Amino acid sequence: MRNALVLALAVALAGCITPKSPYDNIENWLIREDPVRPFAVPADIFYVQGDLYTSTAKLAPINSYVQSEVGKGRFKGIARVFAPLIASEDDLQRAFQWYMRGHHYKKRRPLIFIGEGKGGAILQKFEIEHDGILKDRGLVASFYTDAARKGFVNADMVRKIKDAIARVRYKATWGREMPDGMLSPSPQENAPRPEK
Repeated sequence: MRNALVLALAVALAGCITPKSPYDNIENWLIREDPVRPFAVPADIFYVQGDLYTSTAKLAPINSYVQSEVGKGRFKGIARVFAPLIASEDDLQRAFQWYMRGHHYKKRRPLIFIGEGKGGAILQKFEIEHDGILKDRGLVASFYTDAARKGFVNADMVRKIKDAIARVRYKATWGREMPDGMLSPSPQENAPRPEK
């Protein structure tokens, strides 16, 4: 009788345990800001690097580039950054599933995709294939470039991300779209116009 109870309990618990993901390991992330409490920042950024991971020799330059583009506090107070180390579409799927699981994601939390080069092409394809689901889950903006190039993530992109987050928060609070003119104009809109 006791063995049957232990077996029944083991089977019940087995259904509650989620399979381990390679992305449970911090080593498979270039940046993983999940220790930052979700309520401390209003959104998340899911960034995919330009060069796919093919060998440990490539790891240092990939990491250095990613840290300079989206690391070192560039989005502090705006968004947490999740940048998985990927080598294929399957890796991206696993990393994103890990992100969506548990406390890392809250329903309709604003999410931004940023992708560069080969990794960006995989992320963009993923977005196209899952467009409706991603928008329902909170995807508010995405930015892509064909090749990894320093400066792709710039002050103008950060402003656009802040604006997208502000629109979502306004709609959640007021139940309607944000009226035009409530966001700060871009630097180009403020620039003096040449006289004729």
